[in-house]
Amino acid sequence: MEEEVSPSPRSKSRYTGQVRLCSARYSYNPYDGPNEHPEAELPLVAGKYLYVYGNMDDDGFYEGELLDGQRGLVPSNFVEFVQDKEKPLIQADEEGGELGQLDHGPLCIMGVDGGVGNMDGALVLSSKALGPCSNGMEEVAPDPEDLAEDVVPYPRKITLIKQLARSVIVGWEPPAACRGRSGVSGYTVLVDGEPRASVLAGSRTKCLLEKLDLDGRVHRVSVQCATERGPSDELRCTLLVGAGVVVAPCGLRIDDIQRDTAELSWLPSNSNYGHTVFLDGAEHAVLKPGRCRLRFVNLKATTVYKVTVVARPHQVPWQLPLEQREKKEAAVEFCTQAAGPPLPPQEVQVVCGQAPGVLQ
Repeated sequence: MEEEVSPSPRSKSRYTGQVRLCSARYSYNPYDGPNEHPEAELPLVAGKYLYVYGNMDDDGFYEGELLDGQRGLVPSNFVEFVQDKEKPLIQADEEGGELGQLDHGPLCIMGVDGGVGNMDGALVLSSKALGPCSNGMEEVAPDPEDLAEDVVPYPRKITLIKQLARSVIVGWEPPAACRGRSGVSGYTVLVDGEPRASVLAGSRTKCLLEKLDLDGRVHRVSVQCATERGPSDELRCTLLVGAGVVVAPCGLRIDDIQRDTAELSWLPSNSNYGHTVFLDGAEHAVLKPGRCRLRFVNLKATTVYKVTVVARPHQVPWQLPLEQREKKEAAVEFCTQAAGPPLPPQEVQVVCGQAPGVLQ
């Protein structure tokens, strides 16, 4: 007959309840303390982040978890909560039941100034608070063009996991695998084009960015792959966060305008969105997510054209207010150059003819 092994008085098979992010006020080695079960407690390093679950018990301990997944008890007087004024995007299910457990892989935590800073207010996460918002992502197979050997691999499906008063948590997926491509050594997270954090390849693809002015302006968050051939295109994995973000693209430009051709480009509000391009009100092209450049051909000389680009989220971005998510299009006008003499020939080749002194 097998003998039952009773668990430690403070051990539990599963952590439940409200999840909060906090940092260690002091370093702590449980085996240096007076408690009866040091093996049930977590070692702490001053300034490091961790999660705590539920309420403090009668002995003054929280159930906690380090960012590397190690779990145990945490003395309440050794931690302080990371504070933020914003309420969580997801609180609980409609029936008030548990929403499951939080996915706690290693999380990169970095302030936008390169350091780790404190925030003001109270950050309280439900059990699924780090679950992704609807970011308009479409579950499709990788485009064969993206798997070509001459394309620098790029991260995919960037997701706004959580937006708080002055911080955001974003996640993304690794690039699609393909033989013969340069290896990815890590990821660089950019805010408004400036590198703010680095994540090693193989680590959890999440990042917390702090000290953002989300109430006063819009920030562009992008993720690049670091490879042997250089960084990937930041517009392949990007999104806008902050006040007044809309679904519509921005920064429409018309370049290299000729009498019968022109090149259109734009900045997507979210790289998960596809786009439809209209020329003078007629549908001209449908571009897949991650594409934000198109060349017009067979245009008429000295003619004014109106180009409209409409974002097409695969899913409704419910995290945006109604007015902002209904604004999906942006437009720009341009005029082609006047007609003139025929364009000069290109790629001219000269070879010797069969008779002396004759060129072909």
